[in-house]
Amino acid sequence: MAGISSLRSAMTIAIAAFLLFAMPSAIAQPPTYETLTLPPGTGGPKAFAFNLLGGGPYTSISDGRIVKYVPPFGFIDFAYTAQTRNKTFCDGRNATGDATVGLICGRPLGIAFSSLQDLYICDAYLGLYVVGPLGGQATRLVSSAEGSRIRFCNGLDVDPKTGSVYFTDASANYVLSNATQAYLTGDSTGRLLRFDPKTGQVAVLARGLSGPGGVAVAADSSYLLITEFIGGTVKKYFLTGPRANTIQTLLNVSLASSISGTPAGEFTLAESRESVRPIIHRALRINGNGMVLANVSIGGPYNNVTFLTAVQIYGPSVYIGSLYAAFVGRVPAVGLGLS
Repeated sequence: MAGISSLRSAMTIAIAAFLLFAMPSAIAQPPTYETLTLPPGTGGPKAFAFNLLGGGPYTSISDGRIVKYVPPFGFIDFAYTAQTRNKTFCDGRNATGDATVGLICGRPLGIAFSSLQDLYICDAYLGLYVVGPLGGQATRLVSSAEGSRIRFCNGLDVDPKTGSVYFTDASANYVLSNATQAYLTGDSTGRLLRFDPKTGQVAVLARGLSGPGGVAVAADSSYLLITEFIGGTVKKYFLTGPRANTIQTLLNVSLASSISGTPAGEFTLAESRESVRPIIHRALRINGNGMVLANVSIGGPYNNVTFLTAVQIYGPSVYIGSLYAAFVGRVPAVGLGLS
């Protein structure tokens, strides 16, 4: 019996030692956030793009510029939309909340590269633009569709197979500087549009959307996903097949802005819940049927940020954007748990 008692004691000590020393190393540690600082006086990185050589991120910021991250220099000027933009007047100004500044300086939001390395740009106040791989002043492509002005050009994606540009007009009644009023009134006058670079024609694919934000085309070009930051949904628009030109609600989310495709053919987006304090930010990875494959918390430098606009996986990292941040967040995808 003494031998059995000694054995039990030894086992108890071994288990306790395991729990004390082995378990902490298995507990996931908080991810390490890196902040990539934007040019002085600016902020509001709405969306991200990377060129075919892996350069970037490129992002759209509050004073009307599109900037490119170039280590070790940081963000440098790449492109702009407004013909009236003047660096002396515009640099450091906030066009997000001031429509007068926006009309002079521009305020790009959604951006995406085509397979030809042209960068397409949704300027909130001015419409759809494109700029070549060397950057500089962009060329306006459209400012209206089917007789109605594009008042709030928002999210954008390019189909790499067809070259078609899909983008959203968030509201027929409100511009970016009045986005809060659009949200409070439950505006549902948004549109989904398609620009054909071969013909130069623009078509309205869907109406009655409630604050359409981001757009992401599926890898097989058969559908695209749209976020509604007012309506609080992710919707699926079918491009081909028996359900072509129809739309379906996949998922309810809160304050979802941009949405991005992943290399694996899935999608990522951010969700923010303002109704609770502290504000909760989540990053979601979903498939084309709306199934949530990962749902992780975003914290660190974003704990005091009102809401997020972008969560995008590129390479080993996740890039995070917010209209209320003066930086781009970068965190390892594995450490965050989103991959």
